Amino acid sequence: AGVTSPRQPWHDLHCKVDGPAAYDVLTNFEERWLKASKPRGIDKLKRSEDDALLKLSSISEILGIEDAKHMDESDPEAWHVQ
Repeated sequence: AGVTSPRQPWHDLHCKVDGPAAYDVLTNFEERWLKASKPRGIDKLKRSEDDALLKLSSISEILGIEDAKHMDESDPEAWHVQ
């Protein structure tokens, strides 16, 4: 057995989130992305209106939150997660 280093502090995984919950995930990601990519130091002097986030409103194939199917709170198939 060779010498090994400690495991990295993350796990790769994937899942599929549909409907209104997907917009919650999207909103959380966008907020965290914008906070982490906020210009600091000399970068504050640069003007960049274009970042790596997609403008979803310009992609007609993506449904808006208003068009997403909403589940009834009393539906036994509805999930509640935090």
